[in-house]
Amino acid sequence: MSLNLALLILLLLIVLYITFIEIFTVIFMLTGMSHSRSSFQVISLLTNSGFTTSESEVVVSSRKRRKIAITVMIFGHMFNVAIVSLLVNLILSISKDKSFDVIQGIIKVILLLLFIILIKRLSFIRVAFDKLVKRIATRVMFSKGSNSMLILDNFYGFVIVEVKVSQVPEILENKSLIESRISKDHGIKILTIKRNDRTLTDIRRDDIIMNNDRLIIYGPLKNIMEVFKQRPSHYGAQYVEIDK
Repeated sequence: MSLNLALLILLLLIVLYITFIEIFTVIFMLTGMSHSRSSFQVISLLTNSGFTTSESEVVVSSRKRRKIAITVMIFGHMFNVAIVSLLVNLILSISKDKSFDVIQGIIKVILLLLFIILIKRLSFIRVAFDKLVKRIATRVMFSKGSNSMLILDNFYGFVIVEVKVSQVPEILENKSLIESRISKDHGIKILTIKRNDRTLTDIRRDDIIMNNDRLIIYGPLKNIMEVFKQRPSHYGAQYVEIDK
């Protein structure tokens, strides 16, 4: 294997590794974990480091998250073996190539890493990618009539969640928020309504939820999933059942 080819493969593996972290971070968020905690757990599972008992309780206490974690660990093991194998081949190739310029090689690696970091820091790319992952994962994990959800933060069972209303739930259909009683009966508070190009933050009791609204909601995760019809699909049921 040539050095240039080995460096190219190493770059691709790093890109795949970062992409894999982003994908499963979003998937864990769909199960009710915050972004920071999801990202930490995915990296911990991939690298087999930092997965402490207190932090891991969030994952191991949920059957759906345990199954996702198993998938992450399997892929992580495959990536780790591939990267170690490639690094060994790189070292062997360098040792055999007497004309290899070490300084030039280091500069190439640094430039590649800087390029990856730059791409990762472009927020519009990350946002677009996360939306794509969320849309695909929601279709796989949840039934067709479900409204897309993304957990923004989690406070011991109470969450801040973004909901894309594809179909207004029956409890909210043609009813104002006060008439639906979702706050009184379910503890759900609508914080923000994004409708077309407008963002409504001064939510009134007589406001009505409409199709294609994007909502920022606070309340118990289980109640939000029940009210907004977040139901597991046939294929995703084993991953997304609501925790008791």
